[in-house]
Amino acid sequence: MIPDDGLGRPQLPRAVAGLILGTIALASVAALVSPALGDRLRGTDLPTGVGVIRREIEAPDAAGRIGARAPDFEWNAPDGTTRTLGGLRGKTVILNFWATWCGPCREEMPALEKAAAATPDLVVLAVDLREDGERVRGFFDTLGLTRLQPLLDLDGSVARRYAVFSLPTTFFVGPDGVVRDVEIGGPMSAATIAAGIAKARAGAVPGY
Repeated sequence: MIPDDGLGRPQLPRAVAGLILGTIALASVAALVSPALGDRLRGTDLPTGVGVIRREIEAPDAAGRIGARAPDFEWNAPDGTTRTLGGLRGKTVILNFWATWCGPCREEMPALEKAAAATPDLVVLAVDLREDGERVRGFFDTLGLTRLQPLLDLDGSVARRYAVFSLPTTFFVGPDGVVRDVEIGGPMSAATIAAGIAKARAGAVPGY
């Protein structure tokens, strides 16, 4: 029989009441923690193996044009590490803005893959515009792309920073971090990609 509180209302045993209060407290904590945990998992994009851009890194002299320092940004890599474009100094970088629905983008991907495979110090960042990780991962798996590094520009902020108005648009960044060539439209041929890489390397400041 459950005792009452003297006013005719049933009173739960202290152990049961404590258990219920503890459960409510844990649920409250979980409600606060779960969104943060979800954001963290989305940030690292562990389920799909695709990097996710977290933020832009402001610099007054950066711009998406030839002769300017390439605008820096930070992303969460699939292995859980945090990386930046600036951290790739010393390497030639191709920034290819694309989307799975873009026909020319799809056509030029194999040529970019071959260039990345043939050039040890070349990094190709395939920046996808506003699509989800599963779609991008499926696209890469279908084409057998293993040398390109897919990144998600979820809100399009990096594309806007580079003044990308059409897809594909490709930036060739020298080892010194400066944009040396830009190709708007596509698909790019192997020769066009090779020429962009050569310009990126030729224009680099000595010492990088």
